[in-house]
Amino acid sequence: MDISKIKICVLFGGQSNEHDISRKSASYIISVLQQSAVKDLHLIGITRNGEFMYYEGPIDLILDGTWLKHESIKEVLFKPGYQGQGFYIHDQSGSENQSDSKNSTELTWINVDVFFPVLHGKMGEDGTVQGLFELLNTPFIGCGVLASSIAMDKVASRNMFDTVGIPQANWTWLKRRNFYENPDVAVRSIKEVLVYPIFVKPANAGSSVGITKANSDQELLESLAIAFEHDDKAVLEQAIVGREIEVAVLELPDYDHNLFISVPGEIIPDREFYDFESKYISDGSKLIIPAELELQQIEEIHQYAELAFRTVDGKGLCRADFFLEKSTGRILINEINTIPGFTDISMYPKLMAESGYPSQKLIETLVASAF
Repeated sequence: MDISKIKICVLFGGQSNEHDISRKSASYIISVLQQSAVKDLHLIGITRNGEFMYYEGPIDLILDGTWLKHESIKEVLFKPGYQGQGFYIHDQSGSENQSDSKNSTELTWINVDVFFPVLHGKMGEDGTVQGLFELLNTPFIGCGVLASSIAMDKVASRNMFDTVGIPQANWTWLKRRNFYENPDVAVRSIKEVLVYPIFVKPANAGSSVGITKANSDQELLESLAIAFEHDDKAVLEQAIVGREIEVAVLELPDYDHNLFISVPGEIIPDREFYDFESKYISDGSKLIIPAELELQQIEEIHQYAELAFRTVDGKGLCRADFFLEKSTGRILINEINTIPGFTDISMYPKLMAESGYPSQKLIETLVASAF
């Protein structure tokens, strides 16, 4: 496949609290596509309010967040069910007032062969945007509606991992309404399953957002309140003392949809646990690639990564995160991330580069896999 002839549209930004990270990841991917001499490269930025805007300015404005002020900005209009692949853009600059702009029928059609969503967190990685692509009858890179929504929802994914026998830390979950109806009863029910320390996570908040560690009843109450600021479900997990191991998964563009799984990498966080700031902002965490593991451990991690990806009906790519428990040597899955970060400190592209897929080859393979 000659990627230079493919009409690609990259989406960036989004409504989640990972908006800024999405812009960083998209800047990386756009630069790689430009190096691949893609002739028809289109960009759609999604504002924090959910507005889809066509953008034709420089990449550095995406990176610093000022892209929305660029003169090239145009409104994007979709036509679900339309047999043509793509979208309309509406230039509002020629209208004297906003009312005239909305009533104008002067539209330009942009033809697209494939969408590349570089959107992290809610309203981007959770199946919502993927559903839009399905309605538009246009191929897209990455997991579909079902896999995206399951992987985002830590309750749904953990239930499925339990069903197919992928080991994970002891866990339970709680709904917001049950917590606020009777917090004391909620805490007692959690302590029947778990012992301190306990990690508390929003079920659908994206990458390491709203995660806290509780060591007492009071801290547990405070942690649950934080989790419920982000979602109406909270996942509670037994804290694991161990090493944090990750692998990158790539679906190959062959007839059998074979998977390529990278060498494992190890994360040594610059704080107590690998939170949002440690993952995306701070450069203090150490990434050891490849991780020092026994062959049997690597094979087990690869086996569970493929099983997790297949179980949620994954497509395109994911990053699979594991713990290697120090006291038992058990491999425990933490989560899979269907649109992993592509920043300069992100594990996914680093793991793939170490495994024989440098950035250009990786992005070209992802585009091919969408078809």
